[in-house]
Amino acid sequence: MTGVILGKLTLKTRLGYGVGDIAICLYWSGVGLYLLYFYTDVVGISPSLAGLIYGIGMFWDAITDPFMGYVAERTRTRWGVYRPYLLFGNIPLALSFVLLFWVPPFEGATLFLILLFANLLHRTCFTLVSVPFSSLTPRITSDSQERTNLTGFRMMGAQTGTNLMALLAFPIVFWIGGDDESLGFIVLAAIAGFAAVCIHAITFLTVKEPSDDQGIERVGGSLLEAAKAIGKNGPFWLVFSATLIVGITTIFFGNNLIYYTKYALNLHEYQGTILFTSGIVAFLSIPIWWLISNKIGKKLTWLISGAITLVALMSFYIYEIRNLNELLFLVAFIGFGSGAGGILFWSMLPDTIEYGEVKTGVRSESSLYGFMTFAQKGSIAFAIIILGIVLDLIGFKANEIQTTNTIDDMKSIMTLIPAFGVGLSLIIIYFYPIDAKKHKELLQKIQRRTNEAN
Repeated sequence: MTGVILGKLTLKTRLGYGVGDIAICLYWSGVGLYLLYFYTDVVGISPSLAGLIYGIGMFWDAITDPFMGYVAERTRTRWGVYRPYLLFGNIPLALSFVLLFWVPPFEGATLFLILLFANLLHRTCFTLVSVPFSSLTPRITSDSQERTNLTGFRMMGAQTGTNLMALLAFPIVFWIGGDDESLGFIVLAAIAGFAAVCIHAITFLTVKEPSDDQGIERVGGSLLEAAKAIGKNGPFWLVFSATLIVGITTIFFGNNLIYYTKYALNLHEYQGTILFTSGIVAFLSIPIWWLISNKIGKKLTWLISGAITLVALMSFYIYEIRNLNELLFLVAFIGFGSGAGGILFWSMLPDTIEYGEVKTGVRSESSLYGFMTFAQKGSIAFAIIILGIVLDLIGFKANEIQTTNTIDDMKSIMTLIPAFGVGLSLIIIYFYPIDAKKHKELLQKIQRRTNEAN
């Protein structure tokens, strides 16, 4: 590490980086909220097959992330280390998103292969942009609190992108397509892709990386050496494990909510309102969790927010929802607790980089981010495949009236499984050792080592 970047970031840099996650989350939430539904209710394939295609694509995304991180942190161009990927990966990512929501005029194995190809193409393009984008956080600053501030702007951007997709997707689909949801979805994808291209151009122009003599030395050696260094980073593995478990289990709520709203509550026309309510409450909670985190620390904030989410999920399970307002209250309750998740693990993750550097002498920025996103996406891949199988097992049939048993089973899997995962993550994070004082000590050790080397 040639220098420790501790200065305050400009508002331009914070905003430029923050809006970049609007684009990332237009893609991420577009897939996360709607792709499974698109496969089952629009394309017309079974939940098991839909889950398999979704899961294979996400798993491919997951396994390519560490390799993308390894390549990205070794990139040297006149635009910087990570920024070039925002420039050159921008348009291919948008085009792949449109292809993802196209209904091919085929059946059987041909349909399966085309859907799978479109999924793999989009996942590859997404990795090409998202891993370098995430890796900019430790590249821009090494100050722990400034990283929390930067991540706060980023998470507000992420929630903005998620909220826009949640609020506007179904209204656009219904308005453009009417009864033909396939037309509505491909137009939605084109609009979102165009907006994302413009937004990432803004990020590229407003966020600057430090020069090599100002900045952070990238990990040297082979991919195996980088993996060994990460393997010795205990705090990273705690954050990694908690994120993995939460990612696996909470997907059962997020991807079932559209089905439960449509088939159990007969509120399909309010999908945009329902999804937006959860998202906007999570968005509005970010400054609150941000301030709490700066006041009491990231670990304790995770424990408090997780406990709130756990209570909210159990309330959803126990209470018999009778109307739209009751549903909105419960999803808002869940949204408030879960709003802390993004700002916490994306600000805790950079702190583990310095821990690993002190422990092993190797700094693994983008490789570590690649492994982290591997945890997210790998868990989602596994969960979606299981969810598709479970939906078939409980007797779910798209565009048909569901039995009472199917509805009851759907409610159980969308609440009890996430509640278990959130509870387990609280136990794991309880042992996370890095606080603000510890992180400051790590930076001082790194600076002394750098001074001695020079």
